[in-house]
Order: sequence, then structure tokens, then C-alpha cells
Amino acid sequence: MTPEEFKQARAALGLTAAEFGAAFDVDGRTVRGWELGQRNGKPQSVPRSVAVLVRLALKSPSVRRELGITTKIAAE
Repeated sequence: MTPEEFKQARAALGLTAAEFGAAFDVDGRTVRGWELGQRNGKPQSVPRSVAVLVRLALKSPSVRRELGITTKIAAE
């Protein structure tokens, strides 16, 4: 998942970086680093496990509920 794909997915879930961080148990700064593709001037990629969960959350209301995400996806 590219940084741009990640940012679009987060936006599609209707979450701010801080809200995404709370749902996925990471710091909001980490989320912003994934979106930029770097953190502290060093390359930073979205961990594969997070990318998989994000894709599942986009497709499945039950996954969103499990993560505590209450927003609806436009396609639903």
C-alpha cells in the first residue's frame, strides 16, 4: 500500500489521523508518517498487517465495528 493509497483509505473510512491511530492502536504521528512515506527524515512504510486490516475495514462493516469505527463507507 502506497502512502497515497493509505491516505485515501483513511479518508474513505472517515477518520482523522488521530482517530485512525486510536482504532489501530498507533500514534497519530505514526499515521501521518505512513501517509508521507517517511518519519524523522527516514523512509517509513505502512506495515503489511495494517494495510491488510485497512483493506478489510473498507470492505467489511463487522471489521469496522471490531475496530470501533462507526462511520459508514459511501458505497454501502
